[in-house]
Amino acid sequence: MKNKDRRVGFHSIESIIKNNPHKIKKLFLPYSRDDKRLNNLITLSERNGINFEISKKLKKDPEALIINEEMLNFKDLKKFLIEFKKEELSILILDNVIDPRNLGACIRSAAVLEVDAVIINKHHCAPLNDIAHSVSAGGAEIVKTFHISNLVNCIKFLKELNIKIFGLSEHSEQNYTENNYTESCAIIMGSEEFGIRKKTLEICDSLIKLNNNKNFKSFNVSVATGIILAEIARQRKC
Repeated sequence: MKNKDRRVGFHSIESIIKNNPHKIKKLFLPYSRDDKRLNNLITLSERNGINFEISKKLKKDPEALIINEEMLNFKDLKKFLIEFKKEELSILILDNVIDPRNLGACIRSAAVLEVDAVIINKHHCAPLNDIAHSVSAGGAEIVKTFHISNLVNCIKFLKELNIKIFGLSEHSEQNYTENNYTESCAIIMGSEEFGIRKKTLEICDSLIKLNNNKNFKSFNVSVATGIILAEIARQRKC
């Protein structure tokens, strides 16, 4: 199986079966396991009419062969945002996150904290492959994820819909806790090494930072994502 055609691990596969069972062509289960978690997965598969096969090649984690699906693009995003009924949108934008593990971790945080959509800079980010899916622990099956070729034009469109754009930058003077996130907003996270690209920074409404530590300023991008998304969720529940 090619990386883009498979999913690995209990979390990821259980999430697919619960949310998008039509995506699974066939499920492969490890021969060496006979425990509650595996039996629960078998029961879940049988309830959803998913064929499975016991494989001696697998050591401990199940694998699934999935159908090829076209990535959601800018056109899909426009339709989604225009038709979406929720008043206060929250959007995560990933600009040049190059490690698929960080990508998966960001999407996992977005799913846990009920972000409405994730936008990925298509040509400058890690692929949403089996590694990213596995790290997302099923989050990639829950959160709508859009792959955008021209991120600047996409952000301009978001601003036309009165969605405020915040960019995380360690060089900002403004702390993230000083802002109001109760209205529709999008948070932009940059690359692990260089942060947000200059053109993307220039179009943000506000730049924010996460801490005032002068000796060590930056977090891992997935940790930083979790922190700011948690603050948005906290403010909206107050």
